[in-house]
Amino acid sequence: MAEVLDRVRSHPVLGRLVRFRPLALVLAVLFVLATATATAEPPTGSVVYGRLKAQDVRLSMPPTNDPKGIAIYFHGQNGGVDNRMDEPWLQALVRDGWIVASSDFHTDSWGNEASTDDTTNLIAWAEEQTDGVPIRLYVSGSMGGTVSLNAMTHADLVPPCWYGVKPAVDLTKMQNVPGGPRIISEAFGGEVPPDRNPVNTIGELPTSTRYRMVTSPEDTWVRESENTGKLAAGLQARGADVSILTVHGTHDDPSHFDVDDLLSFAASCEDEPGEATGGDTANANAAE
Repeated sequence: MAEVLDRVRSHPVLGRLVRFRPLALVLAVLFVLATATATAEPPTGSVVYGRLKAQDVRLSMPPTNDPKGIAIYFHGQNGGVDNRMDEPWLQALVRDGWIVASSDFHTDSWGNEASTDDTTNLIAWAEEQTDGVPIRLYVSGSMGGTVSLNAMTHADLVPPCWYGVKPAVDLTKMQNVPGGPRIISEAFGGEVPPDRNPVNTIGELPTSTRYRMVTSPEDTWVRESENTGKLAAGLQARGADVSILTVHGTHDDPSHFDVDDLLSFAASCEDEPGEATGGDTANANAAE
């Protein structure tokens, strides 16, 4: 609100009004907010929805006949098929020519077996709906890091590029995540199987994939030293191509969602062959 008031006061006309008429301040703030809303970019392209094995799935389609590839987005805890899909961060990929696919992934799955099946089915459906556009990029947020990495380890769904924002990869260290331990226990029906905790399976992750991670030292929910730090060090020790963008702020700080960094990494993946393969879409229903 302080930023809005500063804009009002600095406006050549509105600034004079608010100095003499208090009511004008309220009207001026509403004017600025309405202007900002009217000038915000709406979602671009088109959206295709479907349903696979009781999970909603989605494709955000760019307005082009020559998409750069498919990016799969893996949402965080409490997310769903629409999580962040219409926000500027992922919409930037769509505007840049990428198809972005998403799923419910059984919501709070934390990378359990059902979420791996969801990934397999989503990829098959996305390729079917797009006439074989290749999967070139995984994008994940927090819990989605585990969902995506477990799909790579357990189903051999290996993308050329992986982009992880504050990736949560040690499920035994989620005590500071609101509801984390309880939700994780419910996802697995008890203790997390060791091979479903990515921090234990770094040695099985593909080194052919290029990895980019976004992390904050001030994140007290998904601590950098216990998650990104271990994942990056383990992959680098095995010769994988790993790079890190360090940002600042808490777990939900907006600096994690850097549009320019995501687009830059995605651009480096445009010419990569798509290697991920999918599964059963026999019961899928699609509707725009």
